[in-house]
Amino acid sequence: MIELNEIESKYLNLMENKISVKEFENWVYESNWLEAELTEDEYIDLISLNYKASSAKYEIGKVLKKKFDEGKLETVKMLNLLNSIIERDEKEGEALTIMYDLYCKGYYFLEDLGLGIGLHIEVPYKFGVEYYHELNDEKKKELVDSVYPSAKILAKELKNWLLLGDLKLTGKREPELNRWQYIDNRTPEDKKSRVWKVSDIDKKTGKIRSKKNLLMNNNGDFKTGKEDTGSWIERIFKKKKPNR
Repeated sequence: MIELNEIESKYLNLMENKISVKEFENWVYESNWLEAELTEDEYIDLISLNYKASSAKYEIGKVLKKKFDEGKLETVKMLNLLNSIIERDEKEGEALTIMYDLYCKGYYFLEDLGLGIGLHIEVPYKFGVEYYHELNDEKKKELVDSVYPSAKILAKELKNWLLLGDLKLTGKREPELNRWQYIDNRTPEDKKSRVWKVSDIDKKTGKIRSKKNLLMNNNGDFKTGKEDTGSWIERIFKKKKPNR
């Protein structure tokens, strides 16, 4: 796994709301290690911040951004989400909706897990609501259960690629479109979708008009065990396992 130093760990916990701004402020005042790690100007800027301001997190990031590798932090955040999906820690539904959001924001390597599965979780129109967070706990569980084991299998493969460095998150965004940037060193075979099949191509331009989600039936529902979803995707991964 990827190790974080104390500054990186505290900052990530703050960004993921695992600690409050007040708790971070207390750590700043109490940490002898932090005072020794920062320059005098950086330390003064940090202890002089208005931690009650709504922009406190942003201002903290401005002071500390030179002290951590943003790509490493983004990778740890992604691994935390993938672990939630793999381990089913009761937050996997939210993690899957975040995968869809991250796909929309530039992480296109999430086409299978984010678009193919996460969108189905985020917009559960068959349950009579617009968004996942509007469902009660029972319906959330029913919906999330329907996308396993596919979600777990895809998450494990993505985790493997991140740990091996085949996928590298930079922590940077494109200047114009503000989309997340990453380096994709996967093989052409690894980049092929396990979920999407092209169903319509413009004969004149060669552009893809539509794709079919192979995990879903004609009614727009994830296939049940009887419809062979689990064994279908497991057969794919038995034929094509991560090769490093």
